[in-house]
Amino acid sequence: MTRKSQVDGKSRRAFLKELAVAGGAVAVVSATGTVNAAPISSAPEVKSKAKGYHLTPHISRYYAKARL
Repeated sequence: MTRKSQVDGKSRRAFLKELAVAGGAVAVVSATGTVNAAPISSAPEVKSKAKGYHLTPHISRYYAKARL
């Protein structure tokens, strides 16, 4: 290797290191920006009257297929 290619290799490594650090900084900034977001107001939840296990048409189909 000539001296010029060794210098180019070092600068390429330095560039890649700086790129990795910059990418990490962007990830941190984008993650902290979402924490400060305002909560979304939602409609009141509708509670279902049925509690516990109940047989529905899709559960009946599953049981029918499982028997085969």
